[in-house]
Amino acid sequence: MRSPGWNLVRLSCALLSVVLLGLWVNILTNRMANGDYLAAFSTLGWNNLLLVGGSVTLITSELVVRRRRVVERHDYERHLEVLRQRQQRLLVSTLRVVCTLISKTLRVPCNGRYFVAVSGDDGIVYLAQDREMAILNVRMPREFGFTRVAVDTPHIVIGRAFRERSPIYEDLPVDHHSLYDTRLAQMIEPKQRWVLACPILALDRETNRHDEANLPHGVICFYGVEDPPRSGKEIRVETQGKGKIIQRDVDVTPSDHPWK
Repeated sequence: MRSPGWNLVRLSCALLSVVLLGLWVNILTNRMANGDYLAAFSTLGWNNLLLVGGSVTLITSELVVRRRRVVERHDYERHLEVLRQRQQRLLVSTLRVVCTLISKTLRVPCNGRYFVAVSGDDGIVYLAQDREMAILNVRMPREFGFTRVAVDTPHIVIGRAFRERSPIYEDLPVDHHSLYDTRLAQMIEPKQRWVLACPILALDRETNRHDEANLPHGVICFYGVEDPPRSGKEIRVETQGKGKIIQRDVDVTPSDHPWK
């Protein structure tokens, strides 16, 4: 039932209750003698149905109002959930596109995850994994992603990017797995070789610029198990025309990473 329908039912019940209760009060007043309300009430007989009808319609009006609020709240939550799902699909799609661009830039496949910043009861800021915001292109049997890690944890790139509020690219040492404590080591793939962490900074609503007074919303992390090519040339073989083969040496030296 749309809003005009709710309003019509509520108004009709309110008017009907006023009419019925008004008639009952008039009849009761006419039959009163010496202010004896009880005697007048007992002589009304079937006229007391006006009181019952007025009370029922008044209660019905109130129930209609409450039901309308419940329905409107349900519709609001349903539309809000639809918007949340659309936003989630858009964010995942955007993360997939950025992950593809990172892979093309570094010339190696990579995974992408989003970690949202949450404040713990102990006053420490943690980065918690958003399991819905994950693009997994590379199989990593030992990689589970941090369920929750403090931003000041040593040797954690996403924590340093959060604290410094700046994108950070870091090549991981071969023995990086030995740098973490036992709990974190169980969540990180030993074969992982590089990490690119990008904080999601808060924006000022008036200037639309980075708000230094507030903490970042979280960190987007890209990582892979293959080392990006640093220098040298690779041979690309192309065909042109009718079976004519052209061999070209292509420089695969990437430009210096702007995230270092």
